[in-house]
Amino acid sequence: MKGTNTLLVVALFIGVAFHGSSIFFTLEYTYDALIHLFFADHYANSWFEPWDYRWYTGFTVQGYPPLVHQMIGILSYIGGLKFGLFTVGLLAILLYVTGAYRFGLLMTGDKKVAGYTAILAVFSSTFIETLHIFGQLPSISALSILMHSLTEIYLWLKTGKKLYLFTSLSLIAVTVTSHHVTPIFGMVFFIFPLIGMVLMDVSRDKVNSYKELTFFVFWKSFRQLFWRIVTFGFCSLILIVTCILPYWINSKKNPITQVPIPHGSRDNFLEVTSSGLVFFMIPWGILLFLIPYIFYRFYSKRYLFFGLSMTMLTILGTGGTTPIPLKILGETAFNILTLDRFTLWATIMALPIFGEFAFRMVEGDIKDKIQKKFGSVYHRILGGCIAGGVLFMVIFTMSLGYFRPSQPAKIKMLPIVNFLNQDQHDRWRYLPLGFGDQMAWLSAQTKAMTVDGNYHSARRLPELTTRAIERLENSKFRGVEGIGSLQQFLTVPEKYNLKYIFSNDKFYDPLLYFCGWQRLQQLENGIMVWEKLNVPPMPAILPKDDVPKWSKIMWGVIPILTVLVAFFINVQMLWFRVLKSKILPEPDYFRYRVAYKRFPNLMVLANHVWALVVLVCLGYGIYVFYIHNASQRSPENVITSYYNALDFKEFETAHSYLDKEKEVPIAQYMLEVSVTDGILSSYAKLDAMEVSITEESESGAKAIVNTDWVTPLERVHKVYYHDLVKRNGKWFILPSYLDTDIPPDQLFSSNDTKFYNHGRRRITTQQTHHEDVLKQPVLEVLAAKLVCYDGQYSVIGELQNVDNIPADVVIKATLYNDANKELANYDAKYHIKHKLMPMETTSFKINFEGIAWSQTKDTIPPTFNPDEFTPIELEEQPTKFNLQCAGNVANTDLYKGLTIQSLNLEDEKVSGELYNSGIQEVTIPLLLVSYYDEDQELVWVDHKFVKDGVRVQRKQPFEYSFVNVEGLDIINSSLKNCFVNGLPNSSIAKKVVPDRDLSHAGELLQPFDGDSFDFVKLELNSYIGNPK
Repeated sequence: MKGTNTLLVVALFIGVAFHGSSIFFTLEYTYDALIHLFFADHYANSWFEPWDYRWYTGFTVQGYPPLVHQMIGILSYIGGLKFGLFTVGLLAILLYVTGAYRFGLLMTGDKKVAGYTAILAVFSSTFIETLHIFGQLPSISALSILMHSLTEIYLWLKTGKKLYLFTSLSLIAVTVTSHHVTPIFGMVFFIFPLIGMVLMDVSRDKVNSYKELTFFVFWKSFRQLFWRIVTFGFCSLILIVTCILPYWINSKKNPITQVPIPHGSRDNFLEVTSSGLVFFMIPWGILLFLIPYIFYRFYSKRYLFFGLSMTMLTILGTGGTTPIPLKILGETAFNILTLDRFTLWATIMALPIFGEFAFRMVEGDIKDKIQKKFGSVYHRILGGCIAGGVLFMVIFTMSLGYFRPSQPAKIKMLPIVNFLNQDQHDRWRYLPLGFGDQMAWLSAQTKAMTVDGNYHSARRLPELTTRAIERLENSKFRGVEGIGSLQQFLTVPEKYNLKYIFSNDKFYDPLLYFCGWQRLQQLENGIMVWEKLNVPPMPAILPKDDVPKWSKIMWGVIPILTVLVAFFINVQMLWFRVLKSKILPEPDYFRYRVAYKRFPNLMVLANHVWALVVLVCLGYGIYVFYIHNASQRSPENVITSYYNALDFKEFETAHSYLDKEKEVPIAQYMLEVSVTDGILSSYAKLDAMEVSITEESESGAKAIVNTDWVTPLERVHKVYYHDLVKRNGKWFILPSYLDTDIPPDQLFSSNDTKFYNHGRRRITTQQTHHEDVLKQPVLEVLAAKLVCYDGQYSVIGELQNVDNIPADVVIKATLYNDANKELANYDAKYHIKHKLMPMETTSFKINFEGIAWSQTKDTIPPTFNPDEFTPIELEEQPTKFNLQCAGNVANTDLYKGLTIQSLNLEDEKVSGELYNSGIQEVTIPLLLVSYYDEDQELVWVDHKFVKDGVRVQRKQPFEYSFVNVEGLDIINSSLKNCFVNGLPNSSIAKKVVPDRDLSHAGELLQPFDGDSFDFVKLELNSYIGNPK
């Protein structure tokens, strides 16, 4: 008794000291913790109001059980949100360790074994991963309370005392309000087997030994306990439904009809080894070596039903490695559930058996058997290996977040919060990019709203729900779905009142620029703020899905009430045990304690063989990993390693793979890297690579490398050729030398006209004075046409800034049928120069993009392609169009130093050289190509991103292949419905430039005999990645 209590106290002491101190360094960097913090902030500010406007243009918090969030919210009144988060984390640790102890006591009836279970639970790699990497506080809390409830359920079913019914139901109620999935699957995988174990125990009481326990005895016991089982099951069902009734109503009202989001737990672990490591190897940890013993014990007669449950959980936890989980769960459940939770439950279920093994290994019959058979030294070595394995898994799991961070570096939110609070910036929505789960912490600190969010089941906008994208902020990791979704929000931001973007990842910068966004300022925390002009603020009254008052009261009252009731009922029993003020009878499950004697020789052999098989598999896996990743073992490996290093900007590592005898000094190599810029050098991620060795000898090789690069603008395919040499058993790449032209001048000047806008001149929060609002620049639409090409409708045209100030241009086109019914609308994206100097002209094209894969027959492409385009599905053929053009004063991104120096038109393509005559380095040049017929009328507009940047006073070659516009059909070319700044375009044309000389425009055209076009015009748009 004394020793057992000591083990529990030691487990609690180590658990709180180890996990309690670690959560201050890990919890904020986990996947889910900050999301729970956001929900807690909602309850802290509006306890009874389920609607929150801050995410997804509004969503309801009744989509997730509220207890853990409400507890954090209550505690936040004492010391803030993070105080509440860490306090709940500490409570979860205490509940988990004591829950594991009680579960071990229930299963084995031995206090010492339960003590070992509690200690091993502290060092369980599955718990460490769930808490310190995933941050799943509701799951941990619910599972811990479920383990506490198992003892009470057992005693109710065994004794029939109503006190145990009330204690068990009170704990089930707390479990339900903590996490919805845990009690439902807990009933199937924990409580049903527990009922089976109770029936086995009752049956065992009726016979002399387990050998005499037949099905007839078991059936008799079942009939005897039938009404107790039904009573508990019925009451539990009532609690599951009523405690979170608003959740079930919301699930019925707003069912999950989203495209499933890929999750690593559904992968084939043999193919995607990283998923196998995180979702299978780490949770199982050292238990992998003990699987024969675990199943040997679970398939003993008393634990038979737990054995069946354990088998099912183990199989379901293998994800997509076998087809069995998909067949058992069905496609819908398989795609909604994260299957790692089954592995979590399996490993938690195995803890009492692991505790029993440890007890028998340290001071029981296994110790005696091994010492007798192999000697005491072998026993110590084996025990040391098991203990070392446990410690290795603890250290490995805890350090996983350090070696493979799941979040970007910590962002200081105060500058962003201050920006949103000043100058009425919170009247528009914002969007963070590259924030990771820290976006939830930003949302918790401000009342400003974002179109994005961090709880994917609450997504409402079809642009999000029809794509397998969890968040817009990390859209680059979701390929075509992600970039496709983000593009729609960036191109038509006025639809969502989206005005500000906080970028923590420069990958998105070119996409923002070419969609018409401009840099506003860089905050002191390094976050770049982008803004879009001409976006209206949000209306004063926003729509919401309201729920009845009784639903709000239930949601706000019942969860906390379940905790108070459970505490009141269960604390009495705890009080009696602690103070020993009342002699309590020994619980029934102590009667079934096993006397650990005569461990079977066959199990010793089986476990040794199994452990050897696992070690061989692990060794083979490590060997295969080494063979494929030893960087200079083969020509393929060194090239793969070289490009991986380049992809992650590890230039020193990449330099180490170059031939030592012809080595370019690191300083020279870095200098060459620094002067190469462009979409590939600065904004690309390597998506796929194929290495072909064309020649290979003992000392050298030649290789062709086909690479596919992902950029925010388009997918780029590039072929590289390399010579390789082998020296002292290692392969090296022969360096290629950079051929750069030398600028004519060392020092030169550039005289530019620059513009500055004061904005609000008077320091006041009152309405801006009328004279502070700048007059909108006057624009004129020179041509506009509705065309149909290759089954796709577009509006093309030309626009001129006829004012004497620079203009930021936004163009929206709307399609109509003959009955003036609106069919579609969209904004100009890449095919326009968004910034126009005075009197400058731009061609434009507006494609009408639909929501990709919104039809069930659509299939999602398997590869990443940011240039993927989904034409909108029109109800009928458009015959008219409306063009709304708006100009706002521009004072940034007005660089016009990039020019076309030479041009060569031949064989269905144009080639030439770009020259940068200014003092800014152009990172990505965009070529805008306009096609004209023999009457010099515009017929089509296309674009081309030049792959390499153009440095100051340097040239860059380009090449563009013309498209065949033979099948193009012009439907309407009337300027009647074209408007500029709300005024008819015709009135502007008559007043501003009444005597326009149309021949001037023809002087910019290049004659070319193409397919259905006779002239072309080339214009340039320059993105500068690092403005000086």
